[in-house]
Amino acid sequence: MSDPINIRTLAPGTRIALADGAVAEIVSNPADGVWLFARYLESPRDPALVGQEEMIFAGDVVEVRQAP
Repeated sequence: MSDPINIRTLAPGTRIALADGAVAEIVSNPADGVWLFARYLESPRDPALVGQEEMIFAGDVVEVRQAP
């Protein structure tokens, strides 16, 4: 079992992996502990999402990734 991710501490520019296999970069964090605004960098499920900005639910964040 991995440690929980405190999304309130994630800064813009942080890359995150999502439960559906997508990777996104945080654009804005309202620090409410529930939502992040992020831009999709990869989306195997729906390639049309790449480049789009969306609200991401905290429960969908499964990993914090290092920038390449």
